[in-house]
Formats: sequence, structure tokens, C-alpha cells
Amino acid sequence: MGENLAEILPGIYRLELCSKFKSINKINIFIIPGKDRERNRSLMIDVGFHDEDCMMNLERAMNTLGISFDHLDLFLTHKHHDHCGLAYMVERLGTRIFMSPKEERHHYDCLHYNSQSYEDQARVLGYVGITKERTSKLWDMFTEAVEEDTLKEFNISQFHYIPVSPNDQFCYGDYKLEAIPLKGHTLGQMGLADHQAKLFFSGDQIIKKIVPIVATSYKDEHLLKGYFDSLQYVKEQLRSYRLFPSHNTMLEGEDMEKTIDHIVFAYLEKIHIIKQLVRHGRRPMTVVQIAMLAYGVQELPKNQEQFVFLKMITSKTFSCLEYLLDEDFVTREEKNGVLYWEAG
Repeated sequence: MGENLAEILPGIYRLELCSKFKSINKINIFIIPGKDRERNRSLMIDVGFHDEDCMMNLERAMNTLGISFDHLDLFLTHKHHDHCGLAYMVERLGTRIFMSPKEERHHYDCLHYNSQSYEDQARVLGYVGITKERTSKLWDMFTEAVEEDTLKEFNISQFHYIPVSPNDQFCYGDYKLEAIPLKGHTLGQMGLADHQAKLFFSGDQIIKKIVPIVATSYKDEHLLKGYFDSLQYVKEQLRSYRLFPSHNTMLEGEDMEKTIDHIVFAYLEKIHIIKQLVRHGRRPMTVVQIAMLAYGVQELPKNQEQFVFLKMITSKTFSCLEYLLDEDFVTREEKNGVLYWEAG
């Protein structure tokens, strides 16, 4: 069957796809073949990186399972490059794609972008305190990254999809799956749960030994608050389920609860640090200023890896500040498109 393709439950297969990208290089793809593969459609959950080797391995797995792309439905948990990089390619082969329309809310964000999204990029950079006038070197770094496509792994080619709403049903093989909203990692991320079989495909919401990034640079999306609510829902309502995340291993029982606690505590610790930085600041600060202090960054990025790190921590700090704003610990004021934060 191949070393990267394994039947993990009766009628459910996991395919591990790898890439050469530095940001993240492995993802779990899940496949539920239809009972009669010539007549019934099959389901794939996420599709992997925009990478030729990934496409070849995907085609090999499909051939092994006897599934054709024109009899395949693809459920995308969210619109990040490792989950939907090949979406536009399989669509050309006849695959139907399902995704939450909330994933289309922005063309430029922390972990994905459209190379033509200059207006969105300028707005986001302004929000976090990066402007051509205030921080010209940082502004040039972000501008060049899009113009020269140096971060092309994050650039997602467009594809058509069928909108998914919470509680929509997906029936394939012996499984009846319900779409579950998972606000946090993104605004519109969704998972799939089979309540009879007690299994849950959880996307990037809960990953063992990894604290998923809750990242945005847009006002009033309340992602971190939504993330905490989502984790509490999983802990209370799905505690007896087996969780199949997009990265690392399956989680269940006490292991799942400990993983959730670890994620929450990690965010609360960072929130406390950011709260103290804002409280003791002598003047209102921008997101990028607070992010560099919170993560001990003392100089501008010197390579692509450091640049991606700054991009991520800035967005993660934004989410933490939005949470503190929701809880009335900080205030926010916008001046000329730049957001300034100080103690409430």
C-alpha cells in the first residue's frame, strides 16, 4: 500500500504528504473511499502542498485505492498552503471542493496571501505599525516578499468551491460526518465529526506538542476568544472521541485533554507577558513594537526564516492584544491607519 498510506480505521486511510518547504513540511491527508468507487463518490480531507512530489504521491495513493479524481469530494478544513496547495490542480481533474466561505474573507493574512493583494497588504501592515513612512526597511521587506514571490509557498492559487455551513452532513463509506466550526486558527476553519463512530477530524485546532498559531492582523475578529471557546467545546462535548489532527498523531482521552490544557496555558502565559509590556509602556505602542519585545527580537530579519518568524509573531501578538481588548485590559486607538495600544 505504500509507506505513507495506511488504513487507520476500517474504511479510513491516512496519507502523509511531505514537501521541501521550511515553514512546515508534513501533513496528514485523510481519505474515505466510497463503497462502490465507480458509482459512489469518495471523500478527501485536505489535499497538501503545492509541490510536484506531493501531487505524484497523491496520484499514487488514489491509484492504490482505486479512486478517480472526478469521483472525489475534497473537504478543506481551512485555507492555508499546506491544506489546499493542490486544490486548484485536483479541481482541474474534476474534483468537487467544499470549504467554509469565511476562509475567503481576506486575500492577505499571516499564513497565506494572493500575490495581487497589495491593497489588503498595505492595510494589514498599517494596522500592525509597518508603514512606508514609519518603518521603511520593514515595509520594503514585506513589499519585496510579494513582488519577488520569495514566499511563494504561502501563495495559494485560486479554486472554486461549494460553501459549507455548520452542521452540514457528509456521508461516505460507512461514515456520516457533520461539519463542526473551529474558529481560532482561522476564522472559518471547520472539522468533521462522526458522532456514532466517535471520531473527529480536527484540522489544525489541536496538535500534540505544537501550539497552533492563532494569527490575524484584522480588527475585531476575536479569534483567540473563539479559539478558547472551541477548545472548551472539544474538551466537554468530544472528550470520548478520537481526534485526528492534520499534523502529528491521533489524540484521545487524557492525552487529548492534556494537549488542550498545554495550548491554553501557553497562550495565557504569552498574554500575561504582553499585558505587562503594555502596562509598563511609557507611551502607546504598535503591534510590531510589542511583538518584538514579547519575543525578544532585537533586530530586523536577516534572512527569510527570520522574516517569516517576525510575520507570524506579529500576527499572533495582534490576536493576544485583541483578546486583552475584549477583556478590557488594554485600549486601542487608530491614527492614520495605524493601531496604537496602551493599558486600559
